Amino acid sequence: MKKSLLVSYGIVYLVLIAFSVYGSILVGQFSVANMISTLLSVIYLLGFFGYALEKRIWNAAVWRRFFYLVSIATLIQLVAAFWADEKQSLEVIVATVLSLPVIYALYQYSKADSAVWLKNKDYLKAALLETLLTAEPVLVVEKLNGTDKTTVTLSKESGGYSVQISRANHDKEEAFANSFNNIGHLAAFVEKYTAVTVNDFEEKYAQHGIEIK
Repeated sequence: MKKSLLVSYGIVYLVLIAFSVYGSILVGQFSVANMISTLLSVIYLLGFFGYALEKRIWNAAVWRRFFYLVSIATLIQLVAAFWADEKQSLEVIVATVLSLPVIYALYQYSKADSAVWLKNKDYLKAALLETLLTAEPVLVVEKLNGTDKTTVTLSKESGGYSVQISRANHDKEEAFANSFNNIGHLAAFVEKYTAVTVNDFEEKYAQHGIEIK
């Protein structure tokens, strides 16, 4: 239901953009500035549909920049509306209200920990860790790499997941922790910043019939 409503809204928004462009062309007021504004609106709408359909388009960092851009542009328009005539002010307010769902969608879509940015293998790893954490509230794996010893501790928290990582080398030791809303991003974080893999947890705590390729 939510997806269909979002898609319907996106189509209506696209039609409004098309009518605006058509009207500007008819009265001979379609300038370079209008062209740039229309192009950006289409790009914003592309991110909106990516969010609505849960499809990966570019990456989260790109959409976070577009979110900042549309937010700043909208704020500038609202401030400028105070010095415009009543008709122009009303048009700006209406346009702002109509664009709020798009701005919100870009904000959500541009979150790096959104599930949409996970790859297929990350979902498999997430499923495995979720299964292990259901059986054991705390998972701990120690791994030696030469003289380096890495310890990774995973736990499930209310509304999220926590990872604690410690590294020891002779008399030096460092430790840090992080929290994640999505367990798939936790798995990717552990494998990126430590020598410990999800397979290490699987080998220690038992096989659960989930293969990671």
